[in-house]
Amino acid sequence: MTYMADGPRSGRATGRALAGLGGVAIVLASMLGALPAVADEGISETSHNRFVYDAAGGVVQATVTTTIRNDTPDRVTATGVQYFYWDAYGIQVPASATDVRATSGGANLPVALEPTEDPHISLATVSFSALLYGRTRTIEWAYAIPGDPIRSEGYTRVGPGYATFAAQGVGDPGQVTVEVVVPESMSFESTAGGFIETAADGVVTHTSTINTDEYGIWAFVSARDPEQVDKHTVEAGPASLTLLSFPGDTEWASFATERLTTGLPVVEEVLGRPWPGGLKTIREDVSPEVLGYAWFDPEADEIIVSEDLDDATFFHELTHVWINTESVSGRWLSEGLTDVVAHRVVGKIGGTPAPPAAPDRQGAGALALTGWSDAHFGDHEAEDYAYAASHTVVAELVGDLDDAAFTAIASAALAGESAYEAPGAKSGRGTTDWRRFLDLVEVRGGVPGATDVYRAWVVSPEQVTSLDERAVAREGYVAVDTADGEWLPPSGLRSAMTGWSFDTAGEITAAVGTAAADAGAVQVAAQAVGLPAPAALRTAYETADQDGEYAALVTRLPRAVEVVELVGEASSAVAAERDPFSELGELVLDADTLAGEARADLHAGHLETAADLADATSGRVGLAPWVGVGVILLALAALAGGTLLVLRQVRARRRRVAEPAAPEELVERLEEGEVPEELPEEAPQAAEAPDQAPDQAPDQAPDQAPDEKPDEAPKET
Repeated sequence: MTYMADGPRSGRATGRALAGLGGVAIVLASMLGALPAVADEGISETSHNRFVYDAAGGVVQATVTTTIRNDTPDRVTATGVQYFYWDAYGIQVPASATDVRATSGGANLPVALEPTEDPHISLATVSFSALLYGRTRTIEWAYAIPGDPIRSEGYTRVGPGYATFAAQGVGDPGQVTVEVVVPESMSFESTAGGFIETAADGVVTHTSTINTDEYGIWAFVSARDPEQVDKHTVEAGPASLTLLSFPGDTEWASFATERLTTGLPVVEEVLGRPWPGGLKTIREDVSPEVLGYAWFDPEADEIIVSEDLDDATFFHELTHVWINTESVSGRWLSEGLTDVVAHRVVGKIGGTPAPPAAPDRQGAGALALTGWSDAHFGDHEAEDYAYAASHTVVAELVGDLDDAAFTAIASAALAGESAYEAPGAKSGRGTTDWRRFLDLVEVRGGVPGATDVYRAWVVSPEQVTSLDERAVAREGYVAVDTADGEWLPPSGLRSAMTGWSFDTAGEITAAVGTAAADAGAVQVAAQAVGLPAPAALRTAYETADQDGEYAALVTRLPRAVEVVELVGEASSAVAAERDPFSELGELVLDADTLAGEARADLHAGHLETAADLADATSGRVGLAPWVGVGVILLALAALAGGTLLVLRQVRARRRRVAEPAAPEELVERLEEGEVPEELPEEAPQAAEAPDQAPDQAPDQAPDQAPDEKPDEAPKET
């Protein structure tokens, strides 16, 4: 199985105790009383070591068979003969071992247990009659390993479904065999490679015959039955996870549950990224005690941590669900960024962060971090150095940023953003490696001295050259980026800087030339006249990635400054408050519409059309007062002519008088409720009968002949 994103090494001591030769040499002086002399290599050793997990007894049963031979020859000296012999021998056993026994030749040998420099290891020794030169002796040992309590200082664990212990054997190269026998239901891990599996009768024997050092084989091993667990389901924000703990270990289950429900949302907040999924279980296991680190296994969607209630380690592995080889490239960056996030989360939930101390850059295991890889598994000095150095570097780069700035960098790194693109932009994305991370820290984060940190810790001597080239290219880029104001530098330049193609970046910087300053001048001119900078010009500048496009910018942008000023002046002239005659003239000439067309063409990048429209607008604004006065004069003239026409019509009307209706007819119409459309100006009155002359007819008007009719009254129109 491939394990990704290994966590920090365990804080508990898991290294092997020094396995000495294991034999105690006693030398018999010659008859002449010469002082004893001990040979450097005076004994050969062969051993067979078998460790069997006993589920019923809850122990590991160990049997060890050792055969020793005295290889120190006798010496003949001027004073006599010296004889060298062995009369005692010992092996290392766990300090918790019980029922330690030894036999040789069918006889029981008394066993003495003596402490060693490692408080968790004892030396079991036996004595016997002198073993002279060329003679051999076989000793058979047996003892039980009950294991130490969970979370105790000892590192031997044996319980239902799990076991972790030191499996070791002393002997010359090729003369040592170590066997670990477990049920086939149990997985197996070891600090030493070379174990071969053999299955039979429901058990698996893991056998190694390859010495781990000059003294023999020493392996810290673990066996685990994944089905013998206590299961707990935890709902933590958007995540539904299963906890698998040792049977009966409720303390670990409570710890993990509380850290998930409280801390998982904080990890989301710190990283600025939502829960990505890809994790189903978190398992308490003995393997981290063996291997020295916990880990996230993306193939199994599982986190494996030890029994230790360690906040930093727990959140380190949880953060690896976000930060792993799919999101960042380089073991140091993955581990360092993850560890810094984990300690930041610990502080936010009320814990006490305890980051690792900076290692000695020239100390044991030191290396350039870009050279740290999975190939260093098993090299404890390199692993210890690189874990601590990775945290140190990332903390120096981003550890002092405030929450918002830190989250912005972390989120951009996970998204694979280029530091030279706008935040959140899709263009320029790729997997974040040490180069892109440096750019994010320096460009987006504004962290001073980031390159110096890289020189001291991260890069190899060969990679220092690229940092030197980058420094030169950055000077040119910063000059362009400063000169062009709010606009981004051309796409070709941004792409070259993102890819660390610094020769290309230098060529593009030269090709852009004065265009950057002209781009800034366009923005300044637009702001001065109260217009937005032309969008089409900004797009043309920011997307330029060809030589012809850079050359076009050099000539086009200066002209754009002139046109912006023309359009701005024309628009301001139209917008200015003026006398009524000018305002009327602008309205008649539609100057405002023309100015709007000029602005639209400028926005679209049609510079010459916009300039022509601006000139036309200014011309109309100049004519506006005269046009306004003319319109007023025409209006007055038109009004005067209309007045004369109305007077004439009134006079003509008054000459036409309507014929009045007869009084009787009018009365009848009024009584019937009909209102005539027209009424006579004066209603005729009934004539009183005058004094009539005797010779005058009653109905005849005076001075009127009987046959004459009265003149008709004029009709009114």
